Amino acid sequence: MTRQKDRLDPVARLRDQIPEAGFPRGVKVASATSLVLLLMITAFTALHLSTAGPFSALGAKAADVVPDEVTESRRRATAALAQALATSATTAAGDLQVATGSGVFDNTDDDAVLDRLGETYPDWRGIVVFDPAAQKVLATHGEPVSVENLRGIAVPKLTVRPIARPGGTPLVLTALPLSGARAGRLLVVSTVLRGAAPELDKDIKEQLRLVTADGTLLHSHGTEAPKDDRTAHDLLARAGDAAAAGESGVFTGDPGADPAKPDRRVAPVVAFAPVASDGIEGSLGLAAVTLSRFPVEPVPARWPGLIPAAALLVIAIAGFVLLRRALVNPILRLRADALAVAAGVLDRPVRQSRIREVNRLTRAVERYRAKLGRRRPRGKLKPFLSAQLVIALVSLMLLGWSVAVAATLGRQHAAVSPSMLSEYGDRVAHTADTLRRSLSQGLGDLRAVARLSADKKPDQLHGMLDRLATSESRFRSVYLADAEGAELQRAGRDSLRDPGKLPDGAGLRQHNTSGRVPVVYAFARVPNSANVLVGEFDVPRMASVLESAGGRVRVVDEGKRTIADTEGYFAFSELTDPVLVKNITTARSGEDARETTATTLVAAERLADDGNAAALNWVVVAEQPIGSLGVADNTVRAGARVAALLTAVVALMSYAWHLLVVVLPLRRIAESAVPIAKGVGLGAVVYPQRQDEIGTIASCVEICRQALTDGKARLGEVRRPVGAATDETKLLRRVKDLPEKPSEAVKEPGAVRRPETRLPPRRPVRRHEPPKPPRRLVEQGRNPK
Repeated sequence: MTRQKDRLDPVARLRDQIPEAGFPRGVKVASATSLVLLLMITAFTALHLSTAGPFSALGAKAADVVPDEVTESRRRATAALAQALATSATTAAGDLQVATGSGVFDNTDDDAVLDRLGETYPDWRGIVVFDPAAQKVLATHGEPVSVENLRGIAVPKLTVRPIARPGGTPLVLTALPLSGARAGRLLVVSTVLRGAAPELDKDIKEQLRLVTADGTLLHSHGTEAPKDDRTAHDLLARAGDAAAAGESGVFTGDPGADPAKPDRRVAPVVAFAPVASDGIEGSLGLAAVTLSRFPVEPVPARWPGLIPAAALLVIAIAGFVLLRRALVNPILRLRADALAVAAGVLDRPVRQSRIREVNRLTRAVERYRAKLGRRRPRGKLKPFLSAQLVIALVSLMLLGWSVAVAATLGRQHAAVSPSMLSEYGDRVAHTADTLRRSLSQGLGDLRAVARLSADKKPDQLHGMLDRLATSESRFRSVYLADAEGAELQRAGRDSLRDPGKLPDGAGLRQHNTSGRVPVVYAFARVPNSANVLVGEFDVPRMASVLESAGGRVRVVDEGKRTIADTEGYFAFSELTDPVLVKNITTARSGEDARETTATTLVAAERLADDGNAAALNWVVVAEQPIGSLGVADNTVRAGARVAALLTAVVALMSYAWHLLVVVLPLRRIAESAVPIAKGVGLGAVVYPQRQDEIGTIASCVEICRQALTDGKARLGEVRRPVGAATDETKLLRRVKDLPEKPSEAVKEPGAVRRPETRLPPRRPVRRHEPPKPPRRLVEQGRNPK
């Protein structure tokens, strides 16, 4: 409902006729939005940039925790252990797939077949031919096999099933359905699950548990958790369920007193990872669960972000006040004065401004008021500041804060404890051992195939070589070569080794020290033949074995040339980093090579001291960025970088927003308003291009232009121009009335004829609008509607 005061106030009536949209338009929105965003960044900086978390001030217990780097290391170590167990559990499965193509099953004598397989694969503990329909063992070789674990289980294809062994390492039953004359029967192989009894740290009371998918404890190794420790048992149960679902992670329990040292508080840490292999049926889905107890460390609750947050708060408030007083308030005063002049209130002078962009418009509107009211304009006020300079100054203050925070808190280095470096070195050593076993197992597979290939022609080995190349993903190419090294039969991809005579015996070799791809191969002599079986290793597959250590892991040869890398690299690129070179030299001498730099952890381990892998003379070197360890100081550094980046974005956004929405539109209006004040360009319509305070000023300038052209009667209301904004307005003179024709006039005797005055047709009067007086000048655009 319109108030009586608004109906009488011409300024309020005119203001109601000019629309102004809300957010995000308006000259006040940019500064207000920037202030809100900066206050949020201030809160983030004050709370998040701390060494004990944003809520550590609420209680002292929040700071007594197991460090994040410790829990992360346990997760990585458990995942690496699960991968090694999966590789060990599926070794016999790969061997059986290769043996099916060797022709060994062509013999109808089961005992002879088992004897041949036992001689070929000495690691197999026991082998049986089992008839599941009759529940009977038909033939056996080696140790007894617990085939009762397969009763009632359908074995449609190659199946692996781990089983418990009282008082010892778990066994793995690998069952293969036979075909041909033995259709319906199973070949069952029993092997030891290697890696189930690793070396554990007694200081942290470490325990390894292997749990099946249904929650059954298959094997336990290490320090048992006390029966009354409900926290540890609950964590173990949760970890087993999560790992059975295919998840990996770590759980940390509440700290408690250490029974051995009552003055020390320790917390249980349970890490878990699934033991699984693609393409294998059965209950291989084991869960590797490790339980450890680590002392909680009272992390000091330092708040390095308080001072930067206070500085940002001062800058945000100061910038907001500066923008309001130097830019927003002058524009609002100009809008109020322009509305008063356009509404016909000509007795109040227009308030001038010291801001250059606003001052040009205030002077122009003051001259409008003086011309329309026939008064002398008020004295000029010389500007001394630019609006663009003000917003640039505020943006530079924010950018300066961002640079200062990024250069101080954003670059600080975290301190790493010796135990963390030792744990990382142990992981690198375990990774090197995993790579060594993978290469040795590849050589063992070639030896087994070579024994199966005795007394066979080269064309009879195609099926066996093909299965070895496809089932064993460690090989990229497997082929049979003659005494001179020429290929006789090949499976897989094209070989990369240059033709030439191969060494005697069996072993592992690095073929080249330059080129596009490193060529690493295993070779084994075929019994009773001059032929040699060669398998070239897949280097990317070799690099994937190294990922469990964490960070960037590389394998270098004796010339410090890169053979494999977990990240992108050029083959045989020589390492030049002095820290890496020093640790490689130390590891090659047989000493512990572990070092902490300002930004990384470095560890190196020789691949093998003896055996076939020692001939390669390789060294595994790894570097882990400290920033990825989850240290409290790393959290502060990452948070500082985020705060600096966000503040820089807000600074640039504020500058662009004020420039595009406030400064440039003011300049465009001034370019039209100043010539009108000088009496130039009175025919150019001023179009309001924005629905905000600046658009209102443009509408007032247009009303004043119409009043200067047609008279003061045009003040007080908005008249929309017709046509496009680019059309030029023309002033047309009124056409005079013509006298009537003599034939149409009625003449009276003695009367003097006077021309009849014609009035223009009256336009309908709009409702709630007084009738307009006749105009002498008609305003018409080029494209009238």
